[in-house]
Amino acid sequence: MQGKRTWLSRFAWAAAVASMALLAGAQALAAPVRVRVVSEFGIHTEAWKTQIQPFEEKTGIDVVLEQVPYANYLDYLTLNFTSGRPAFDVAYVSMLWYPSFATAGYLEPLDGLLGDAMRQDMPGIVNAVQQGHLYFIPYMNELGGIVYRTDLFNDPKEKAAFRERYGYELAPPRTLAQYRDVAEFFHRPPKLYGVTLMGKRSIFLATHFLNRLWAYGGKLLDERMHPAFDGPEGVRALNEVKEMFRFANPAAYSYDFQEALTEFTSGRSAMAELWTTGLFYANDPKSSKIAGKASFVGFPRPDGQAGKKLPMLYISWGFVVSARSPVKEQAIQWVQHVTGTAPMIAAAPVGNIPARLSALRSPVLQGKMPWLGAFEDALSHCVPTPMVPLIPEGPPIVNEAIAPAVSSFLSGERGADQALRDAAAQVDRMMKDAGYY
Repeated sequence: MQGKRTWLSRFAWAAAVASMALLAGAQALAAPVRVRVVSEFGIHTEAWKTQIQPFEEKTGIDVVLEQVPYANYLDYLTLNFTSGRPAFDVAYVSMLWYPSFATAGYLEPLDGLLGDAMRQDMPGIVNAVQQGHLYFIPYMNELGGIVYRTDLFNDPKEKAAFRERYGYELAPPRTLAQYRDVAEFFHRPPKLYGVTLMGKRSIFLATHFLNRLWAYGGKLLDERMHPAFDGPEGVRALNEVKEMFRFANPAAYSYDFQEALTEFTSGRSAMAELWTTGLFYANDPKSSKIAGKASFVGFPRPDGQAGKKLPMLYISWGFVVSARSPVKEQAIQWVQHVTGTAPMIAAAPVGNIPARLSALRSPVLQGKMPWLGAFEDALSHCVPTPMVPLIPEGPPIVNEAIAPAVSSFLSGERGADQALRDAAAQVDRMMKDAGYY
């Protein structure tokens, strides 16, 4: 009997172990796939986070989000990619960052998502292709232009005074000549400045030069990748930047984006040469004295070219998929979902400007964000152009050559010709060292 009981006990134990193994296997099979997403802390991340739950309910796929402070985020991404074992499947990144990751082979091509419909609906998608492959799907986009005070521009007394002084109607500036006139007209220091600018030596200052360079037909690099910004168009652009600082707060020479935004939202300027995300802050009653009184117009053009499709400063963040992801199919499903028209419309009021024209044109969305119509018009009638060339050397070209050149000219250290020649020589050396020629 004792032997029989022992045998039975062993059998029961083995059966229990087998049952537990089967149960564990079944649970493992039933466990949802996890897609690990990493992002910075930012207003548009808060927007697309609202779409995680609908995606999980629709697909049964879990989305696990990790957020990293912006100041550390690029280093975090770089360390993860270079380790060969990134701790994420999908990353939400700046358009300026993805080219170096793609060139290094860290990103999964997303060619299957690119079709005629996407090309027509996402103007910024032209900047998402490297070496013939799509690596980046835009989610947030914005343009460099003018945010302005609608209460001042619509004031009957201001309109009458402007017409008497300049001979035409006061309106958001469409040409560079109008922009100068409007800035001069509203320049009433120290209570009100004509325009807010960003004069600190940084990429923000460089954008003032770049928008004008492109408006006049200039380029940073030519077709052979040689510097091309030191010609007549560049000199003219540089001089016009200096001219506009006449109608800005003298303190603007030390401003970056945040200081400029603070000045505008405090009601101390009629216009600010920023980009469109500023309107979320300008129209927020919790932080702005001009809430409900701010709108946008795309960057003004030279006289006679207001209707032409010219380059305009374009900023975008979007999604990339790690080439080392073990769940690429599900990761791409997430990207395809969150960048779709309906999810973009649903998330936008939280803090995003959709990358799709079909979302921007939503009557519901335009009812909540009235300035979207002006943004959509500007995006439809420009060539969306990133603030740096989309090559690994792009950020250094602007940060280390262009921004210091503009700063040294504004401070009087160098003339416009010399500042741009020196910068062009620096970029030429940079491109030679990188093997472009």
